[in-house]
Amino acid sequence: MEIKQALKNFGLSESEIKMYLAGLKVGESSLAEIAKEAGIKRGSAYLLAKNLEEKGLVGSFKMRSGLKFVASPPSALKDQARRREDEICNIVPQLETIVKGSSSRPSITVYKGKEGYLSVFEDSIRVASVSIRAIGSLKKFYDIITYEYDDKYYIPERVKKRIRLKGLYFKDEVEKQFPKERDARELRQTKFLPNRYYQTSFTYIYRDTVVFFTSIKELIAVKIVSNDIAKSEKAKFDLMWSLVN
Repeated sequence: MEIKQALKNFGLSESEIKMYLAGLKVGESSLAEIAKEAGIKRGSAYLLAKNLEEKGLVGSFKMRSGLKFVASPPSALKDQARRREDEICNIVPQLETIVKGSSSRPSITVYKGKEGYLSVFEDSIRVASVSIRAIGSLKKFYDIITYEYDDKYYIPERVKKRIRLKGLYFKDEVEKQFPKERDARELRQTKFLPNRYYQTSFTYIYRDTVVFFTSIKELIAVKIVSNDIAKSEKAKFDLMWSLVN
C-alpha cells in the first residue's frame, strides 16, 4: 500500500501527512524549516504541528535558538496501531452482546471500496474451526485484496484457527500460486471449474453468511446473513463440487 494512503487510513489529513513526512526528512528543525520542506504556509503549519503533537507524532522543545520540532519515529505508528487494536479487542465481547438479540434476523449489508472488501473478507476467519466454501475468479479477487495479503496474512490466520476451505476456481488462475503440495498444510481443497463458465465475481460461503464480491470495476461486496440462504448456497456449491474434477 502507498505510504500516503496508509497514513490517510491511519487518520491523518493530507496536510498532516505532508508535515509528518517533512519532519521525518529534515529531522530536528524549526517549524519554518519543516513547513518549507512540506510546502505549507507557516501559519497553517503551526496548527498542523499541534494536531500532530496531540496524535503523538510530533514533539517540541525549546532551545536557545528557539522552538524546535521533531517527528516521532515510524515505530510510533506501529505502537499506536497495536494499542488501538488492543482497545478494540477488549470491547468486542461487549459489542457482541449488543447485537446478539438481533443476530437471528436475516440481514443484507453492502460494503464499498477496498477497505469494505477486507473488512467483510476477514469476518470469515473471526470464528475458529468453521469451514469456508469459495467459488469464482481468484485472479479478479486478487486485483483488489492482492495475493500478498492472502498469502502473508489471511491464509496463516485461517490455518492458525483451523478453518478449512474448499475452493472452486479456474485452473490457470491458481495453479502456480497454490500447487497441490500447499493444499494439505494450508487446510485447503481445490477443484477447477470449466473455463466456459468463467465469471469475474467471487463468492464466499461460511457459517450462516454468503458474501458476493464484485470485480474491481464495481468494487462492492454484498454480505447476506441468513441461515436459509446460506444452506441453499452450500447445497449448490456441494453439487458443483461433486460434478467437477
